[in-house]
Amino acid sequence: MTKDILPVVLCGGSGTRLWPVSREGMAKQLLPIVGDETMLQMTLRRLEGPGFRAPVVIGSDPVRFTIREQVQAVNPDARVVIEPERRDTLAAVLLAAAIAASEDPDQLVAVMPSDHLIRDAVALRDAVATAARSVSESGIAVIGVQPTGPSSAYGYIRPGAFDPDGTAPVRQFVEKPDSDRAAGLIAEGCLWNAGIFCFRAGWLLDAARAYEPDTVAAVEASVRGMVEDLEMFRPGPEFGKARKISFDHGFMEHTDAARVARGAFHWSDVGDWDAVWAESDKDAAGNAVRGDGFVHEARNTLVHSEHRLVCAVGVQDLAIIETPDAVMVAPRARAQEVKDLVGALSGAGRPEAVEHIRNHRPWGWYQTMDLGDRFRVKRIVVKPGARLSLQKHYHRAEHWIVVRGTAEVTRNDEVLILHENESIYMPIGAVHRLANPGRIPVEIIEVQTGTYLEEDDIVRIEDEFGRV
Repeated sequence: MTKDILPVVLCGGSGTRLWPVSREGMAKQLLPIVGDETMLQMTLRRLEGPGFRAPVVIGSDPVRFTIREQVQAVNPDARVVIEPERRDTLAAVLLAAAIAASEDPDQLVAVMPSDHLIRDAVALRDAVATAARSVSESGIAVIGVQPTGPSSAYGYIRPGAFDPDGTAPVRQFVEKPDSDRAAGLIAEGCLWNAGIFCFRAGWLLDAARAYEPDTVAAVEASVRGMVEDLEMFRPGPEFGKARKISFDHGFMEHTDAARVARGAFHWSDVGDWDAVWAESDKDAAGNAVRGDGFVHEARNTLVHSEHRLVCAVGVQDLAIIETPDAVMVAPRARAQEVKDLVGALSGAGRPEAVEHIRNHRPWGWYQTMDLGDRFRVKRIVVKPGARLSLQKHYHRAEHWIVVRGTAEVTRNDEVLILHENESIYMPIGAVHRLANPGRIPVEIIEVQTGTYLEEDDIVRIEDEFGRV
């Protein structure tokens, strides 16, 4: 194999089974669920090595600046591509193929999720190289891993006989069987589907045209119209015409050209809190604690605390998850049902189902600390060198108090420097901007007063992030 493989990392999932930590506005791949780095960053680090090009990361628009920041921290040469809208994994994989084919139809591509845990990076790269060699001319190969036990959370691959090249034809895909059938599949030698696919870019587009011609045409048109936008790439609006269906259902279950390469590594999709417990360090009683947690006479319990002390006494087999605005407690064996819980919360109109109390922005983040009739108190943190848009409000006034760092404040025709313990008042209608000229984050407390305090009462006059 003479060409380096182009790794493509899919970063558009919502991760609702890990609620309340993972939500629509900040899904699990962008969070440090099982390590000090985020799952996206851990995935990117596994792809560093000979035989691999700088990766392409495909993500969703609402979190594009967070994705860009995390990717650049690990691999500044990586390209970030932002889907105009979510169309599921068939469109995302075809987008990867179309981007690669626009440069070289013979480019070998390896597409993988951003939110899976693989601790042996060398074994992963070896498996991807094996899979890619087997499809250097035609076909598609998927990585299969040895199951560690029957699970209804994963898809299974029934392989044929393995050839000397280390791959086997795929005889059947089985999507998330019940536990009894899963045990039978494992006894027959079936593998877990790790969701990592290797193919030649031009071949996949030609093969997919037989099943999804309109989707292929829409994706290819969107790539032809792709533009650069704030150090990211945005395909054209034709992408929205792609059919919304998974890659497994839309292509893999139809093709007879699929092969499987065995991955000799431990793998988990970290798909629910039970999986997080399984991948976490534990005490002698099987308890896993992350954050400010304490257990007493508990067994096999996961405690995840982000905001306050959480104690568990005399319980077993639970997942106890705490965030600043929500607490979730469930038996670990029923962790898959958290997705149904999120659906019920959404149906009840609860914003906590999809929104974090901490709202991330390209310049930093803000968090509501208190809210009442005609007032709101926010904590705002601005990264060094960043600034908010130049803006005004029609319904609210604001009072800013600097509690850390140095702030540059624009108020109408004035530009002022404020230090810790200094404050400024922004009357209704004043044109204003907050910036951080220093080397450490600047933190302010903002007190809003007025008749309407929602975020859509922002009139942006100038914005370096294209939000005017």
